[in-house]
Amino acid sequence: MNNIEYLNNQVGIMVNLFKSKRFKTLIDKGLTLIKKFPEEAIFYNITSLAYNAIGEGDEAKKILNTIIKKQPKNFNVLNNLGLAHVQCGENEKAEEYYNNALRLKPDFLEALVNLGNLKTKQNKNEEGMNYFIKAIKINEKATTPKLSLAGYYEQSGNFEEAKKIYNEILEINPNSTIADKSLSLIHKYKIGDEHLKTMEEKLLKKIDNEGMRRLNFAIGKAYEDIGDYEKSFKSYENGNKLYKKDINYDSELETKHFKKIKEIFNNNINQLKPYGQKMIFILGMPRSGTTLIEQILSSHKNVYGAGELSFLKDIIEKKIFVNKSKLDVSLQNLNPEILKQIKDYYLKKIEIFKNTKEYLIDKAPLNFKWIGLIMSIFPDSKVIHCTRNPMDICWSNYKNTFSSKLMNYTYDFNDLANFYNMYEDLMKYWIKKYNKKIFKMDYENLITNKELETKKLLKFCNLDWDDNCLNFHKNKRPVSTASLAQVRQPLYKSSVEKWKNYSKDLETLKKKLNY
Repeated sequence: MNNIEYLNNQVGIMVNLFKSKRFKTLIDKGLTLIKKFPEEAIFYNITSLAYNAIGEGDEAKKILNTIIKKQPKNFNVLNNLGLAHVQCGENEKAEEYYNNALRLKPDFLEALVNLGNLKTKQNKNEEGMNYFIKAIKINEKATTPKLSLAGYYEQSGNFEEAKKIYNEILEINPNSTIADKSLSLIHKYKIGDEHLKTMEEKLLKKIDNEGMRRLNFAIGKAYEDIGDYEKSFKSYENGNKLYKKDINYDSELETKHFKKIKEIFNNNINQLKPYGQKMIFILGMPRSGTTLIEQILSSHKNVYGAGELSFLKDIIEKKIFVNKSKLDVSLQNLNPEILKQIKDYYLKKIEIFKNTKEYLIDKAPLNFKWIGLIMSIFPDSKVIHCTRNPMDICWSNYKNTFSSKLMNYTYDFNDLANFYNMYEDLMKYWIKKYNKKIFKMDYENLITNKELETKKLLKFCNLDWDDNCLNFHKNKRPVSTASLAQVRQPLYKSSVEKWKNYSKDLETLKKKLNY
């Protein structure tokens, strides 16, 4: 075998490792090959993507910075540096790298899509859309920009246009399970539905685990629409088992993490003086109504909805985690100077939204872990805790998929119930400590008394009445969570106690939740 054949063979092995999600094995192999062939950028590129996949953006940057010094005009390396900086929450730097790559290669489709995705992440949705359209014009058969454009329409509430593009993608590539899964979220299925038939046919073919996972969740949703809850549950269960097999979730480690948070905030943490943007933090268990509450509040003329932000999580991991992989945090890292650094970092990050309204909303549900820190660095902020029937919350977590590794507890009833019970225990602790500073927004009460509960919510936020808050479903701001279809509709009571349709299959969950 000559040298070129050997190199191609090694690249093929690395690509297969990436596809099978054996990222640590890939990294070990990549680092070995980089030492052996220090001028071959392809090994740096693939290894960096593996680092990104396991959340190690700093390591990705480190190896890419080595090769970019040798090959400053390598547009693939520049593009991957952009991805690595996004992983690290450094969006401005990422944009710079994408633009540098595009200056060298204006028709670089991947960089156009990545830049478009970055713009939508910054709520610059029209700009993002234009990059996707530009990429599609370069290659009308490329499905990646079409998926991003369909996602843009989906998040904007233009479901008909999104459906049209997803169907175009399936014509180009009938095996695109990403399109199947995305389409299922905005399509209302009926008995004899053709899309359901084609998805079931795909299940019988030889497809990868990721495709099988997506199809099972999509089929579960289809049968739920039809009312065949037995088949629906079986599909959801199969999808969750496939996810559980491929993830590395440590429930005991999570338990220690929750315990450590309470230990830290048992002490008196310094409180900063109020300054900077006034904030509303909407938090609670995922699928508890957080997106709905943001939609209601962001309909107010004095409130800007920034969506689900990772900025607080990012800076907490950098500043107060002793060991990120062990979820360990330290009280020593919560001195006044560190608290100020955390707040200043956060305020700098939200500048991308160029908000001029009185309040800005951060709707990251898992911020419930950090209420003590929020109270210390944003003492004038409004904290809204969304609650809902625990069975509805947990069932909704189980039947949906999530891109974040923080949600890996959702694919198993035992893990899910354990996480919920720890969340409930921690919230009792915060409420006892901060009491009237936390507003409890009960989903069921809101469904029953929309106007009354909305008035209470606005009063807590020191906001005057705004009729737009009752017409939240007309709010055109993009929504990217699993609730994107629901919040485009008026409130409806059928969302309450939906778990009962699956009651006989949820005995484990009921027992663990003492329900």
